[in-house]
This record gives sequence, structure tokens and C-alpha cells, in this order.
Amino acid sequence: MNRTTDYDRYETPEVLVTDQTLSATQKLARLEAWEEDLKARLRASEESMTSIKPGLSGALLQRVMACLEQLRSAETPDGEPTA
Repeated sequence: MNRTTDYDRYETPEVLVTDQTLSATQKLARLEAWEEDLKARLRASEESMTSIKPGLSGALLQRVMACLEQLRSAETPDGEPTA
């Protein structure tokens, strides 16, 4: 698995955000990959292509997006992540 998409080793997006071994840039990359994967899963479930429950994926997507917003709002004015 690609190092920027190994978000699946984290139980929750909140745990990923608190991982002190990752830089803010690495956290953003993983959360963005997680967000895209969840969006793809939701699209597939809407087309009856998966058995994933849309409610669970939708709730998780909201949490991932909240974590992304948290990290993005912590960026410095020059666009560089602070953590």
C-alpha cells in the first residue's frame, strides 16, 4: 500500500490526526486519500455496487472532513502546515 494512503491502519480519523510520527502534510495526504475513498464507496453504494451501508460511510466521511478542516485551519498564513 502507498505510504500516503495507509490511513486504514488508523481506527478513526481522529487517531490519525493525533499521530505524532506524521507531519501535518502527511496527515493531510492520508486524510485526503481517505476522503476520496469514502466518496467513491458512497457513489458505488448508491449504484448498488457494494454492500457498504451509506449511513456508516457518510458519518465517517463527515469525521474525515472535520479532521481535514481542523488541519487546514491550523496552517500558517504562508500555506505551510504548522504541525
